[in-house]
Amino acid sequence: MKILFVHKYGEGDFEVERLWCTPVRDNIYIVDNIPFVVKNIALGDTITAEFDEEENEYYFDAFVEVSGNSTIRLYFEDPRLIDEVRKQLNEFGCESELFLQRKIVAVNVPKLVSYKEIKSYLDNGEAKNLWDYEESCLAHDY
Repeated sequence: MKILFVHKYGEGDFEVERLWCTPVRDNIYIVDNIPFVVKNIALGDTITAEFDEEENEYYFDAFVEVSGNSTIRLYFEDPRLIDEVRKQLNEFGCESELFLQRKIVAVNVPKLVSYKEIKSYLDNGEAKNLWDYEESCLAHDY
C-alpha cells in the first residue's frame, strides 16, 4: 500500500511523496522503497500512519523504529552518467531507484555497508561537477 509523506521546503511550500509500505500489524508499516523527495526516511524504517477519511489516504504519523539505513540522493545534469553511477553504487552494496524525468537517483546505503568509501566516491564526483548529492537521511557514521 502507499502512504503519503509530506515534505516542507522553503517558506510554506510542500511536496507530497507516496511511498510503498508493507503492513506489519495494526497501523504499523515498513517503508518498502527509497524516497526521492521526503527527508529523514529510509528504506526499512518502521512507521505508523493515520487514515484520512476525507481524502481516503494514509499519511505518515510517526516512527516506530529506524532501520539504520541511510538515504542519499544524486542529482544529474547529464543523464548519460546515471547507469554507470548506479552500477558503481551497486558494487558498493547499495540499492538505487531512478526518477528519470527529474534526473534523480535515490540510493539506499544498508546499515551494514560502510559509508566511508561511498562518501569519498560521491564527494569526488561532486567535485568534478558530475552530480550534486544530498544526505537525505544519514544513519551512518563516517
